[in-house]
Amino acid sequence: MTSPARSRSAERLVDILMELHLNGVVNRSDLMNKFKITERTVYRDLNALSPIVQHTGNGQYRLIHAAQNASGQGLHNAVANLLNADNYFPDRGTAFWQNLEARVEENHILILSNDAEHTVQNDIRRHLSAIEKSIKERHVCQLVYKGKTRLVKPYKLINKKNIWYLQATENDRLKSFSLSQISWLDIQKETFAPDADTAELLEKNLDPWVSEDTFEVKIFTNKIISHYFTRRDLLPEQELVTESDDGVTIRCQASHENQILPLIFYWLPNIQVLEPAWLRDKLFETLEGYMATATADVLE
Repeated sequence: MTSPARSRSAERLVDILMELHLNGVVNRSDLMNKFKITERTVYRDLNALSPIVQHTGNGQYRLIHAAQNASGQGLHNAVANLLNADNYFPDRGTAFWQNLEARVEENHILILSNDAEHTVQNDIRRHLSAIEKSIKERHVCQLVYKGKTRLVKPYKLINKKNIWYLQATENDRLKSFSLSQISWLDIQKETFAPDADTAELLEKNLDPWVSEDTFEVKIFTNKIISHYFTRRDLLPEQELVTESDDGVTIRCQASHENQILPLIFYWLPNIQVLEPAWLRDKLFETLEGYMATATADVLE
């Protein structure tokens, strides 16, 4: 759990960044008075921002780069885009940024997400820089994934439900590799030309399980849970087929059974796989295997 001291430090850094982008400059003495902190603490905060903040004299600090990029957006907008903030706040105009500090202080809004994997700090420290470099410079990577050595062409890093994945091609097939399962990674001298179709596919599909090969799935959810599926898309490329008093039938496109089965298990017994037959059979086999094991454990 994050300590209160670290949380306050993080909040101060965000606040300082916001003020820099809104006003272009911050004053060391003003920051001491605003946060009721010592000069040493202010120096520590500003030092943490040293890659993008510089001292201009007389206790004044400003951004090293211009406050806005060519599109007219500041760093705060770039951060919001990176974190996909529009999923939570579709309108991020001037009023949103002006009210952000008050919202944090008043604590009227709480956004909860899945917890990150326990290994995420080590995973990012070990692999992020190397993977970013290989993606940018189009270098082939050699990695050990689940104990097996692989040669891959990296395209993108994606975070889904706070789990990090590397999207890359292996033998010309697009795959997703969980960073927590990569035990070793090395950038090769060999470079590659990115495949235009693969790059376009990744731009259109924000899901780690994206693939050139997909299959259609049709499910039925009864009236007890159907509203959960109609109020937001819980399935990839979800499409409502029919709706009745008994429930709704939904069609979706999947690249891997793991996109569908865990969700089906979660909503049992109020959900059914209608198509394809092989996926329905896989669901039954898994349930039968579980029941057989559970029954054997009880009888022992």
